[in-house]
Amino acid sequence: MSRRFATRNLAIAFLICLRAAWPAALAARENPYDVLGKALMPIANVFAVGPDGQPIPHALVLDAHLLEASQLPPEFQNQAVHLALMTPDAVLLEAPIAGQLLTVCRNGNTLWATPGSKIQPLLAEAEAKFSEKKKKKRASAAAKVLGPLVLPVPQKELVFLPILFQVADAGDDTVGTTTCMMLDVQLLEQLSKSLHGENWTARLWVGPDYQIMRIALKGPEWSGTISIDKLAFSPSLPDGTFQAQGTDVLTLTAREFLDLLSRFGSK
Repeated sequence: MSRRFATRNLAIAFLICLRAAWPAALAARENPYDVLGKALMPIANVFAVGPDGQPIPHALVLDAHLLEASQLPPEFQNQAVHLALMTPDAVLLEAPIAGQLLTVCRNGNTLWATPGSKIQPLLAEAEAKFSEKKKKKRASAAAKVLGPLVLPVPQKELVFLPILFQVADAGDDTVGTTTCMMLDVQLLEQLSKSLHGENWTARLWVGPDYQIMRIALKGPEWSGTISIDKLAFSPSLPDGTFQAQGTDVLTLTAREFLDLLSRFGSK
């Protein structure tokens, strides 16, 4: 009897300890909305406006490589992607676009791309394929291209940014040697419609320091994944960052600029 009594007490003690550990284990798993907020905050701050509603100059530099894209030729696998941005009106992207390594830039009200000799045929080909309905939709979107690169949200309210998304915990994965929490993210339905982002979803790999290490995007006609090598923030960038170099430079209209960006990672 004594042995059975001791065994029963040991089992009860084990169950009590296990039950006590459950809440701690659950608490250790951070809420996905909180994780998204902490991951997005440094990026969102770049696009913040001050108390007076005016942009606060900030800069961002991202270096990544393209792991895959649904329409990407094999030779562009692992190709480097470089993004430089300075609010309120400058952005430069160097990336595989329409099967070519291109640079596309906005510097204030000036839009340009290089090498122009490769870009002109691509634009002519795209123009011939667009239906009248798609041309009108592009024209409507292009009218907003030269607006300021800012979020219409005061800096102190950026803490509420995650509520604009549907966020789900997708488990853990390893990027290199770092264990990341995966988040499946989608804009709220009404917001995605107003931004013409219907049916777009993203998966983010977020490291223990809340830095986004990988991004996978999926839409109705395109999907792709980039791995982030560097994401740096600063008050400004050198003056020449957004100046065209060389002579093979093509000045773009707002619609042409948008057309090229929309073909990132495609043939």
